[in-house]
This record gives sequence, structure tokens and C-alpha cells, in this order.
Amino acid sequence: MKDLVYIDEYGLLGSNFYWKKGAEKGLTQEELIRVGVTDERVQVSKDIIAALVAADKEFQEKGYKLYLKEGYRPKALYELVYEARMKMSGDADRVFNMNDMPHATGKSIDVGLWDIKQDEQVHLRKNDDGTDALFVDFYRHRTDEEGKRYQELQDYLKDVMLKHGFEYGIKNEYFHFNYVK
Repeated sequence: MKDLVYIDEYGLLGSNFYWKKGAEKGLTQEELIRVGVTDERVQVSKDIIAALVAADKEFQEKGYKLYLKEGYRPKALYELVYEARMKMSGDADRVFNMNDMPHATGKSIDVGLWDIKQDEQVHLRKNDDGTDALFVDFYRHRTDEEGKRYQELQDYLKDVMLKHGFEYGIKNEYFHFNYVK
């Protein structure tokens, strides 16, 4: 894609999920390089940079930065990851949209929050809660403090992203947004 830019060139934080966690997902660096992922830098369509910068600025008002875990994903990477996930768990369809491949547009992102003061990524779910915790409102009716905090942070993330022209993807993951303006 011609209109891709690196987010770090605009002061945004992030790292390519599959470059960073590929081995855990059954992928080798050689396979990633073959499909166009050559390092941990995140690329997105230049059309969404202004919205991302504006959202990041708003997050900073409360001590956070926007953290992009993934942006542009080539179709070849979709296919590679889907195959690896099916081999590992057989459950790729639940979280992977192979029909639309929204990340291939460069206008879909997976995001989280970065705590400026602590200089670390903010946990927005508990890993022990499994795949179900990846979806909107998993923590909505929890009464424990940890569950309530996760829901508050996910709601905050959603509210800011929606305000800046994004919407949830069709899988309804709390961290996946498509730019729609």
C-alpha cells in the first residue's frame, strides 16, 4: 500500500504484535519477513494519523498514551497467522476476520493504553480470563475491584476512540477499532 506511514514518525507508541509475539503464536521471523513484516514498527494508513494523534493527545490529559499493538496487516500475514492459529488451537475464527481482513486496509488498529508515569503498558484484561476477556463487556457485571477496573479502562478506551472517528470491528473485541470517518 502506498499510503502507509510509520506511527513512530508522528510521536505515537506501539510495536507490531506479530513481530514481538510471533514465536508464541507459532510463527518464525523468516515467515514474517516473507509476508512483509520486517521489524516491530507499526504502519497505518496516513488517512488515520490525524485521528490517532488527536486520540493520543486526549489520553495524555489523563496520564496515558495510545499504544498501537497492530495496524496494517498484509493479506499474506492474515493467511499465515490464521493457519498457525488453526494448528495451535483450532479457534482462529472467533478472533480473526478472514472475510474482510480489515487490517489490510491500513485503517484498522488494535490498541491499548500506555501509563506515562509508570512507563509501561496498562493491562486491560487478565490473561487468565482467556479468549472471552478479549470481547466487549466481558467484565461489565463483575463485582470484584480488578474486574471493575478493567471494564472502566476498556470503556475509557472505547469512548475516546469512538469520539475520534473509530468504531468497533465486527468481532467486537474491546481493543480493535476501524476508522470510519
